[in-house]
Amino acid sequence: MYLKPIKPVLQVAALIVCGAAAGAAQTQDTSGNGMLKGTYQFRHLAVQNVDANSNPTEITAIYGTITFDGAGNYTLTGMTVDNTVSGGAPQPLSLTSTYAIGSNGIGFITNEIYPTDANALINGAVAQGVFTGSSTESEGDNDIFNDIFIAIPAGAPTNASFTTPYQTGLLDFTGAGSTAIKNALFELTPNGSNGFGAIVMTGQAANQVAYPLTQSITGATYNFNNGSATLNIPLPSGVSATNALFTGSKTLFQSADGNFILGYTPGGYDIFFGVKALTVTGTNSLSTGLYFTAALENSPNGFGTDSYYGSTNNSGDVSGDGVVHQRLNLPTSLSFDFGTDDQIDLTANGSTGIDFNGYEYLFGDGGQAFVAIGSNGFFSLQVGLHAPAFSGSGVYLNPIGVANAASYQPITAGIAPGELLVLYGTGLASTTMTTQGGQAFPTSLGGVSVTIDGTLCPIYYVTPTQMSVIVPYEVASNQTGLANIQVTNNGVKSNIVQMYLTDAAPGSFSQLANGIGLAAARHAATGQEITAANPAQPGEYISLYMTGLGTVTPSIADGAVASSTVLSWADVYQAGNLTVGFDDVTSDSFGNMGTIQFAGLTPTLAGLYQINVQVPTTGLTAGDVVYLEFVTDAADNFQIQIPYGTAVSGRSIEAARPLGIAKRTAAIRSREKIHSLSRKAGVPAATSGS
Repeated sequence: MYLKPIKPVLQVAALIVCGAAAGAAQTQDTSGNGMLKGTYQFRHLAVQNVDANSNPTEITAIYGTITFDGAGNYTLTGMTVDNTVSGGAPQPLSLTSTYAIGSNGIGFITNEIYPTDANALINGAVAQGVFTGSSTESEGDNDIFNDIFIAIPAGAPTNASFTTPYQTGLLDFTGAGSTAIKNALFELTPNGSNGFGAIVMTGQAANQVAYPLTQSITGATYNFNNGSATLNIPLPSGVSATNALFTGSKTLFQSADGNFILGYTPGGYDIFFGVKALTVTGTNSLSTGLYFTAALENSPNGFGTDSYYGSTNNSGDVSGDGVVHQRLNLPTSLSFDFGTDDQIDLTANGSTGIDFNGYEYLFGDGGQAFVAIGSNGFFSLQVGLHAPAFSGSGVYLNPIGVANAASYQPITAGIAPGELLVLYGTGLASTTMTTQGGQAFPTSLGGVSVTIDGTLCPIYYVTPTQMSVIVPYEVASNQTGLANIQVTNNGVKSNIVQMYLTDAAPGSFSQLANGIGLAAARHAATGQEITAANPAQPGEYISLYMTGLGTVTPSIADGAVASSTVLSWADVYQAGNLTVGFDDVTSDSFGNMGTIQFAGLTPTLAGLYQINVQVPTTGLTAGDVVYLEFVTDAADNFQIQIPYGTAVSGRSIEAARPLGIAKRTAAIRSREKIHSLSRKAGVPAATSGS
């Protein structure tokens, strides 16, 4: 589903612009375990050690069969290859372990490499019958572990039945390092007679300067035996084995429904994943909705290795706008929630250009899934699976229908004490009501109440299909990292939806109330709205209106109106763990820090935070549209903008966004490496530099 704002959410921004103005511990939700049941083929590719530049020195590749019983247990039989163990010779691996999947398909499986380590769990999601994930919390062991795990339901194809074309993405750590790393996109077109049509590949290789590389392969063959195929891939025309993006003997599996393929080199350190190719003309509307994502990536000459799982919420509009969440894991540093905006513009065959974050995509049939790779020296394989369309009777809270009311960060992002949420579903209320601005939010509105971990939430508005509530401050005492949300409509309770918890999830309200574009912000001195015709000026203070800044001191009651005489400051700021950066993507100038004057609850209003920050006097170019970056100890949000310096009314704000894509990607990841290292060392983010 795409999370669409309606009028009550817009009223928050209207209040801003116009001036009106102990939880019970939870256990992991396992109600979705039945989504992951049966025999699967899997591939797990993991970087386990890196050099001083965070580039791989040890890689483990595992493959085999994993059988899920639908009740939280699995058995695995396979092989493991590690370049530091037995000279890279395959070693047998078998075990029995556990998994847990929630009602929304989100959960974990126990890591087969470290089955007794709770910090090594592979966090991810089930969608379209496929599980994808990454071991994002390995920093709990002070370990280096960056990976991608993909499991597809085992099929029983034959040579004759294998006729579906697949849009395919490849990542290959050739030689178990990054000096010859490569990635590529291509279409595999089996003919049902042991052969493939011409394979035209577009990608890049670290041992070659040219980007992008295009290579063409003819004469590739396949042969199925007991459900797996052996591929024989000749060298691309005029290309040596050293420079080939894709060649040699590969193993391939097709999913039971025929929608996916998964493959690898049995003794190698690669992975390729394919989605059934489009059968209709590609348009942005095909990409509408929520995709669960996972990725493993490396930038040999930049930030090094990283991995993540998360989700992307696409609008499917003409511009291809979207909001991205990644639970990002960098070597030797703390994991954190990274949020950003995006534009994904589909062509007729389902391909895209390079998006804001350095990825190129191929979308599958019906938009049910995609594969993506990195570009310009940023090597990645990202997999995206469209979340199912959930529905239910009575009072029903959509299991993927919870988002930050300002940033629209989707379901995989953590929620914070004091954060304003938007909840989606059906039968949520029997009426439409909104709490009047300037008043405390009640815990019951129109006969509707909401609890998080059993504590009543202050309510901003209710409608039958959407409502907005505040996360109680009491959840800060919950040490499980899990929060259970439930709606009660006139005595009838909804299903429970489980979310992850964090200390702060900063989101800035936007003028269009969709989490992207221009911030709903004011010139602090005049109270006027910051617009393209009335931009922010160097050295002035501006007021940014937020949610998700967490607990405050002095504390106030949940949903109460903030005092105008005794300011409640955000604890994350008081601890030195909040910065506001002004990132001029157009001029390739990142890390220009603003001086924060105040960060806390907005006086005289309920449910709203405010940051007053001074605009830098250097590093920004007049006439540019500048991104605001909010960094805390556990989150980084990079998706909202302000016009700077001189009026830009003659220039499209949206058109300014894609500039500097490749450098933006490298700058974000490189800076995040610094931020996360300082977090792990206990150094406040404000002092970490850029």
